[in-house]
Amino acid sequence: MDGQSTQPRKAQLDKEEREHLEDVVTEMRDRVEANVRYQLEDEYDLDEKPADDASLSEEQEALVEAIELEAVDGNEWDEGYEQYITGVGYTIVNRLAALRMMEVRGFIDDEVTRFREDGLTPAADRLVTEEFMLEEEAVLEAYRNACDDLAEEIEILFDRSSAYSLIDPDDDTYEDLCGMLDEVSDEVWRADDVLGWVYEYYNGTCLASADFATVS
Repeated sequence: MDGQSTQPRKAQLDKEEREHLEDVVTEMRDRVEANVRYQLEDEYDLDEKPADDASLSEEQEALVEAIELEAVDGNEWDEGYEQYITGVGYTIVNRLAALRMMEVRGFIDDEVTRFREDGLTPAADRLVTEEFMLEEEAVLEAYRNACDDLAEEIEILFDRSSAYSLIDPDDDTYEDLCGMLDEVSDEVWRADDVLGWVYEYYNGTCLASADFATVS
């Protein structure tokens, strides 16, 4: 986060910009939650609560614990399951929005949310050329690295040790989500209130964006 964009920033989005952003965030929410659900059901076989004596992998056990934490205060497994999917999707979308905002403002040198024609992001390209990582692995690894680098400054959102970080989007979903970010202009990403609107449009509750005071 060394540089800073010299492009002008606007204080607030206008009505048309907000409505377009809402459409994009809604599309992102649908896409990411569908992928999280698919992974829970098809990869981890957790569409139903496992029996107490079931033999589970470490990943499954961690996910079961995370879902059960959502199913408190009398909530059933199904309710906790849905709330967990929402929490994971919310975390991913807001991370990507924050990353795009910081890329546009010049705080991130090697972009992790902008894809080139060759199917790589600039940050992933560096992993391929310098660390000889396979291309299909490099994009998500670059995303994870960016989160880890930012976690010390913006811990709540980028901390990958949280329960909502047990599932990452798969390769195709990640690229689709970043493509949806492209539908929003850089001018909008420079607006001071853009992250607040992303938060609100995802779950209908406007959350404070104090965690981003250091980059505003």
